[in-house]
Formats: sequence, C-alpha cells, structure tokens
Amino acid sequence: MKPTNEQTQALYRICYRLTNVIERGWICKSIELVRLDERTGNLYVLAGEDLEFEIEPSGSYKSLEEGV
Repeated sequence: MKPTNEQTQALYRICYRLTNVIERGWICKSIELVRLDERTGNLYVLAGEDLEFEIEPSGSYKSLEEGV
C-alpha cells in the first residue's frame, strides 16, 4: 500500500513546517517516525518528543495531541 498524492503533499507541508524556522522563536523539530497504517490508510507522523499528526487519504490532517 502506498500513500495517496494528497497524503504525500500534506506530509511535505507538515515536515517543512516542523523542520524550518517560520517565525522568530520557533524551535525546529526532528521527524522521528512516518508510518502508513495499512488497516486505515492513514499516515502517522511523530515529531520531536511530543508532536503527533494523522494524515487521512484525502490529505486532511490533524494533531493527535490533546488541546492542540
């Protein structure tokens, strides 16, 4: 199973924002893990010590952290 084109584009946007200084004071985050769940078709991204994202096949994504 491969990620959709929409997921690939969303993954790029997330990774770009996490690893580049976009605004003053931003601390870049390392990308720890990217995994495709073959059961749901969703991509999971773990970044830094505390950031998690889920990217659906449609390309929409959300943070899995509470309150974010």
